Amino acid sequence: MSEVFERASVSLMMADYAVADQLGKVQIVGGGLQLVGRDHGTGLSSAFALVVTLDFPPTVFNEQYVFEVVLEDVNGAPVELAAAPPGGISNVVRFGQTLQVEEPTFRGNGVPRHALPARSHVVLFFNTGLPLPAGNVLVWRARIDGDSRPEWTLPFFVPAPPTGPVLG
Repeated sequence: MSEVFERASVSLMMADYAVADQLGKVQIVGGGLQLVGRDHGTGLSSAFALVVTLDFPPTVFNEQYVFEVVLEDVNGAPVELAAAPPGGISNVVRFGQTLQVEEPTFRGNGVPRHALPARSHVVLFFNTGLPLPAGNVLVWRARIDGDSRPEWTLPFFVPAPPTGPVLG
């Protein structure tokens, strides 16, 4: 396990809408989402955002790391959104990127160097929804340098269509 992984603090939140600005602030609407609606006619979920906040102490400033978020089932297997044709590309929902822990700068504000942790936000906004399987608990899992912790997960539920009336 890497030192960046060992020292990282990671939190995840789902919301109806979210956007991060260049000053490091996140604007969130409808934060704390646990149920994601679904249009059962199209099979697409409603729009939603995943916000991942990463905090790092000064001991790892300027270190590079690989960040990844994967959509999994409750058993930890990646979720395929649709069956891939034989030899085709997998339809697993995965976002990955190599990042660097940037030392925060608060010029002109009198904040002592190394007084605050490095903080960054990764916001994934699925504005057209995703073809999520209905009736299942799904889990977002964050990883740093290929490793994760149990608290770096976020479960949510996609309701199934309502059952029809019982006749007879």
